[in-house]
Amino acid sequence: MTDKTLFLNRGDRRLSASGPLFMIRARRDFLRAQSKGLKRVTPGFVLHIFVRHNAGLPVTAVPRAGFTASKKVGGAVQRNLAKRRMRGLMRDIIAPEARQHYDYVIVARVQILTRAYTLLETDIKEALSRLYTTLDSAADKGQPKDSQPKDSQPKDSQPKDSQKIDSQKIESKAGGAD
Repeated sequence: MTDKTLFLNRGDRRLSASGPLFMIRARRDFLRAQSKGLKRVTPGFVLHIFVRHNAGLPVTAVPRAGFTASKKVGGAVQRNLAKRRMRGLMRDIIAPEARQHYDYVIVARVQILTRAYTLLETDIKEALSRLYTTLDSAADKGQPKDSQPKDSQPKDSQPKDSQKIDSQKIESKAGGAD
């Protein structure tokens, strides 16, 4: 069985008949891309990219894409317009440059309704190139592509010595108040 039949059997569908992108359907996949992936904010949308093969998930090489438009964008008519515009951006810009094992999620912002389509195209090209540059530079340095920024400390790491001393001082002050 090929990757293509696996996706079609699970109810996923292609974004376009000719494009290599499949639609993301499950909420957990959207949330994973938004929480663990890299993002780029533009005036009309937020582009999230998540690398699946580094996350220990079942490996499927086919790139996937999804988009969301919340009620912040507007009523049903406005949200449908936003989704049509995002679908067009996916088909025209992202699909030709899509990489295997990647998930792409576009979250609409209010300005997607009024912003000129040519500006949206420029925004998505710039966002895509910057995210690819970030991912490629992280891969060159030997870091996992979906790693957190250097500023954030892993949850399982030990606190620094100064943090230990500060917590001991606080405990001793609290103990002396009795």
